[in-house]
Amino acid sequence: MCIVFLLCLMIFSKTAMASATKGINLWLNIVFPSLFPFFVASELLNGTGFIRAIGVLLEPVMRPLFNVPGCGSFAFAMGITSGYPVGAKITAGMRKDKLISKIEAERLLAFSNNSGPLFIMGAVAVGMFKSPQLGVFLLICHIAACITVGIIFRFYRREKTQYKCKPDSNPIARFRKELISSCRENGTGFGITLGNAIRNSIMTVLAIGGFIILFSVVINLLLETGVIQYASEVLSIFLIPLGISKDLITAVLSGFFEITTGTNMVSNIAGASIVQQLTAVSIIIGWAGLSVHSQVLSIVSNTDISINPYLLGKFLQGIIAAIYTFVGIKAAGCQILKVEPAFSNISSLYYQDWYKILFSSLRYLLITLLLLSIVILLSYTRSITLKIKNNKY
Repeated sequence: MCIVFLLCLMIFSKTAMASATKGINLWLNIVFPSLFPFFVASELLNGTGFIRAIGVLLEPVMRPLFNVPGCGSFAFAMGITSGYPVGAKITAGMRKDKLISKIEAERLLAFSNNSGPLFIMGAVAVGMFKSPQLGVFLLICHIAACITVGIIFRFYRREKTQYKCKPDSNPIARFRKELISSCRENGTGFGITLGNAIRNSIMTVLAIGGFIILFSVVINLLLETGVIQYASEVLSIFLIPLGISKDLITAVLSGFFEITTGTNMVSNIAGASIVQQLTAVSIIIGWAGLSVHSQVLSIVSNTDISINPYLLGKFLQGIIAAIYTFVGIKAAGCQILKVEPAFSNISSLYYQDWYKILFSSLRYLLITLLLLSIVILLSYTRSITLKIKNNKY
């Protein structure tokens, strides 16, 4: 395969050069400013022991719903708001620090590594479909699908021992105790922790850039050589009778390898209905593509986490997201398909400037931490209520 790949690089050198340049621009102008703040924040919070401490407060929420420790809420929240592969990076980091078991890490990874709102609402809805209101709809279907997968995977290799959080314990006192203990175990100053966070984040972002460039070349070579077209010809024999066009099959096959290329091809299909287009886009976004999965594999390769449950979870998420999208369109009718004015304020979601993408990423990061704070507050209120109720009786 490597020899064939090298031969294709020589024969289709112009295509390889153009696709590599496109991959570099995508990584430098969009991926880097989008992911770097999330990586630094997660490294800092993990290095200071905050993630371990926050798990104490959110154990009553995450354990019954997803059968993972409370600290898994951080990976889940960051994975939803930041995009691929932040959820995998945080999950692998927690496994290295022994905050979660191997089985719990595989459960968490299956549903915590997701596409972010910056891509769905900006690049896909506004940039590709020129319809801002579709972004919220696709994002809701995507989040609902990943939550559904998380609930399904709570039964994955379920342990005999069931964990229960004590309702009579003081969660704030336990949080403070765990945070102080984690800081003492860390033993390094903030400057060293910040330096390590930036260094590790840059290395991770560089690795992601390499995968993006490589798969940008691979997918364009597959299109140039006609491999994907031949595969779509074979599949069209079975799918065309179901009303699925050959162009749509080709786009989904492209999305099987790379998410951005696939979604862009779906949006440019003239013969497909909007229902078919959005359903196909949901499949591609939920599956994420082999490019993202290769990034995840490189991240978890230094741990004992198996990639197989993750791949199954992403496959299920693509199917479930497509079902939610199809049902949602049929239920809502044409309300979500209304055309917005060309100068709608929502169109600002599609950022083209590097610094705007960076600020948007920081905004989503702050929103994530705010949502976590609200969930912690609700969990603390529930614990206090249970404590008062137990004392009363």
